[in-house]
Amino acid sequence: MTTAATAAASSGTPDENSAGTPDTAGGDIDRLHAFDGLFLRAEHLNRIQDYAREFASAIGRSGGPGVVEGYRVAVEQGALKVTGGLAVDAAGRPLRSRHEVTLPLKDLRAGADAFWWVEVSRLDWDYGDTAVQGLLCEDPCAGATTSKQFTAEGVRISLTADRATGLEEQFGVNRRNWLASRLFAAGQADDTPWLATPAVLPADWEPPVEYPRPPVRLALLIPVGPDVSQWIVDTWTARREVGAPPPERWWQGRLGMRPWNAYAAQILQFQDQLAQWRDPRAGGAAAAERAADTALAEEIRRIVGMAQGARSRLALSMKEALERAAREDGARRDAALPAVPPLTERGFGDLPPAGYLPVQSDRQRLEQEVRRVLGDRLDLRFCEASRADIAEAVQQAQHRDRIVLDSAAEVEVLVPVGPVGPVTASAVDGGWTGGWVAFVRSRQVSCWSPGVAAPPEAAAPTAAEPSTAPPTAEPGDGR
Repeated sequence: MTTAATAAASSGTPDENSAGTPDTAGGDIDRLHAFDGLFLRAEHLNRIQDYAREFASAIGRSGGPGVVEGYRVAVEQGALKVTGGLAVDAAGRPLRSRHEVTLPLKDLRAGADAFWWVEVSRLDWDYGDTAVQGLLCEDPCAGATTSKQFTAEGVRISLTADRATGLEEQFGVNRRNWLASRLFAAGQADDTPWLATPAVLPADWEPPVEYPRPPVRLALLIPVGPDVSQWIVDTWTARREVGAPPPERWWQGRLGMRPWNAYAAQILQFQDQLAQWRDPRAGGAAAAERAADTALAEEIRRIVGMAQGARSRLALSMKEALERAAREDGARRDAALPAVPPLTERGFGDLPPAGYLPVQSDRQRLEQEVRRVLGDRLDLRFCEASRADIAEAVQQAQHRDRIVLDSAAEVEVLVPVGPVGPVTASAVDGGWTGGWVAFVRSRQVSCWSPGVAAPPEAAAPTAAEPSTAPPTAEPGDGR
């Protein structure tokens, strides 16, 4: 007589202790097989929870890691503050917080070239003491111990120290863009693109056994000076929103493409740094520079006051010179639009392949203002376009190199215009929607017909326009 167990084994079905048979394999997602008469114990309830957790994690991991919402980072009164939010780690586990986390920064010591990653990770802890009422085969009234009856699935916010050689040598206002450029480049190099050396195509096109599992990062914390009294919080150099599934992210990197969430992060990092530069609420390098200007002005006033007390001619001359300079400066400010300093004076050495610039001038002076902001090295070409076409142009620049301001890179400045009557507006005030322009790095493509000698510019890229990012993370190499 053949039993059910014998039939199952002979047909190749795994038994209860098996990871599989020659033609089957266990997935380590095991659920409870309940039946009438089963004495339900803690291990069974734990197995139910384990099944739900592992099943959800497998689905979560297939969607890719990153931040979903929240988790804003700021430094206030010498402490790091991180709001609640939702993220997914590389194992597919949700990282959800409903509370603000505060970390004191007074114990941090900025060594040479030091900075910190702000990271979020999973942390579970038990709570809720309750009496143990007795165990099986023991006196049910003998329970005199307690145990935790709940497990909180929370998060830990941590600071992970790192260093970038040369960071300490950068002036405070330049540190943010300098470090962002190198970290973007390092991220591209970590993808080990196959086409980084185009002379020889690789023979290995096999998929990985397992995809990398990076930590979920929320921001960078960069000290302005050695005394760590001033901090720059850079969100988008570190943070990546939930984007493509791991396979898509992997193959984009291997083929030398820039994943969309990395491209969006580069644009947002630039826009955020640009917006914070003169924002009175902003911290970091701009705040440190304003504080230094204020301190210098106060010191000059103090010295003048001391000299006035001595009623010296030098003091009177200094006082009159300062008052005259203040009057002349105020008159200049009232007579013209406030000067917009070039990006190179605001800490920028390179830019993402595309982005947006605020403008203060009218249409007649727009080109002059944009050239002053971007500098006189870039090869600028101004074009008018609808907002829809500008959005498409920005999207198409996803995989292009960053724009080094001290180079002759070709850049298109896209001026948004709206329709005027039956036709699209030309270069007149009436069609310009005002307030901003977009910039996009031009395509680097040269074409020729077979049998015809290639043009000189197609033979090799110029030194200012590298065709691929070098292996070392140098300024502007960040893709």
